[in-house]
Amino acid sequence: MAENTINEPYIKVLIVDDEQLVRKGLRLTTDWTKHQMIVVDDAPNGCVGWDKFLEHRPHVVITDIVMPEMGGIEFAQKVRKEAPDTKILFLSCHRDFDYAKQGIQIGITDYIVKTSLDEQKLDQCLDLLHQEIDKQLAKRADAVPYPPTVEHSELAGWLLDKKQTARNQFMQRLEKEWKWMTSEGYIFHIFLEGDSPSKRSEVVSELFLPMTDQQDMLLLQSGEENYFLICCSQGLQACSEELLRSKINNGSIGWRQAGPIMSPDQWMSSVHRLHRLRHIEQELELANDAHKEDILNAIDYIDLHLHQDLRAAEIASKIGVSRSYFSTIFKEATGSSLISFISDRKLERAKALLRSTSFRADEIAEKVGINDAKYFSKWFKKSASLTPGQYRLQTK
Repeated sequence: MAENTINEPYIKVLIVDDEQLVRKGLRLTTDWTKHQMIVVDDAPNGCVGWDKFLEHRPHVVITDIVMPEMGGIEFAQKVRKEAPDTKILFLSCHRDFDYAKQGIQIGITDYIVKTSLDEQKLDQCLDLLHQEIDKQLAKRADAVPYPPTVEHSELAGWLLDKKQTARNQFMQRLEKEWKWMTSEGYIFHIFLEGDSPSKRSEVVSELFLPMTDQQDMLLLQSGEENYFLICCSQGLQACSEELLRSKINNGSIGWRQAGPIMSPDQWMSSVHRLHRLRHIEQELELANDAHKEDILNAIDYIDLHLHQDLRAAEIASKIGVSRSYFSTIFKEATGSSLISFISDRKLERAKALLRSTSFRADEIAEKVGINDAKYFSKWFKKSASLTPGQYRLQTK
C-alpha cells in the first residue's frame, strides 16, 4: 500500500543553504529518482526557506545550520512546529557540531558533516528517509484511509430539498467550526459517471489515500451524486495532483473547482453554482464537449434570468465570448436556436410553478419574463396545448 501511496507524486525535497554551489551540487549530482524524490525548490537562508516550505509543503528539508537572516536551528523549529512529521536533515561543518546536537534535541532526522558529504553517505541518508516516510504514510493510510467524509443532511436539505432552514444552519457552521473554509479555501465538486452508488463511494474513498497528511481538508457528501472536497490553500496542489492521477486511472471521474473562497456567502453561492452546473450537465445531452463549460455557464445564466428580456449579446458578454461565436457554438451544442431554447426554458419554469405553487397566472408570467398576462395565456396554450388553469388542474 505504501509504495503506491508515495509513487506519485514523488517525495518532495527542499534544500536550504547559503552556499549556491552546495545547493546546485546537491540538485545536480544526487540521484533523487532512485529514492522516489524530487527537489521542488531551494533557498539561500531560513527566511526564504520558510516561505518556500509553506508554498511546497515538502516531505523532506535539507538545511544548513549557520546562515544569514535565519539560521537552520530556528528554521527547523518553525518547520517542526508547523509540520511535525517533516523529515529534517542538517548539513554542518565540524565547528557547528554543538548546533547539530541542538538539532537532534528538537527532533531532526540526521545530520551530515559537509566535508564528509560523499555520495554513499548521502545515499544512505536518503534511503533511510524514504523508508521512514514509506512506513509513516502506510500507517496513516491504515489509520485514516481518507479525509473525513460527512454525509451532511443540512447540505442535502439546502441543495436537494431547497430548505431555507437547512441553508441557515449550514451558514452557521461556516461562521464557526468551519471558518477555515472561508479563509482562502477551495472547493472541488467531484462526480462519477456510470458507476453504482457503492462503486462511487469506493472510488472517492480510494482517491484520497495519498492525501492523509493534509490538514484542513474535508469531504462533504450530499446524497449519492454530490461530493464536495474542501481544502485550504496549502492543500490545493495536492488535491489537484491527486484528482489528475485518479482521472488517468479511472476515466469516469470528473470535477469542477471554485476558489479562493473568502466569505461564507461566497462559499454558499459557489457550491450552489457548482451544483446547478452539474444538474444542467445531467439534464441536457450536448452534441459535443468542445465548448461544454461555456454552454453550461450560458444556460445557468439563462435559468437565473428567465424573468428578464434576454439577448444573445448580453449572455455572450457574461460568459466572456463574442456574440457571433456564442450563437454558433450554442446551436451546435444544443441543436436549438437561442430564442427557441429560452422559450422552452420559460415554458418548463412556468409548468413547474403551476404544479408546485399557488401563484396566479399573471404572477407566473412575470417570473418567466412575460409582462402581459393575456399574451402569457395564449403563449402557454400554444406551447402546451392547455391553458395555464387547465394544466394546473391536470397536474395537481
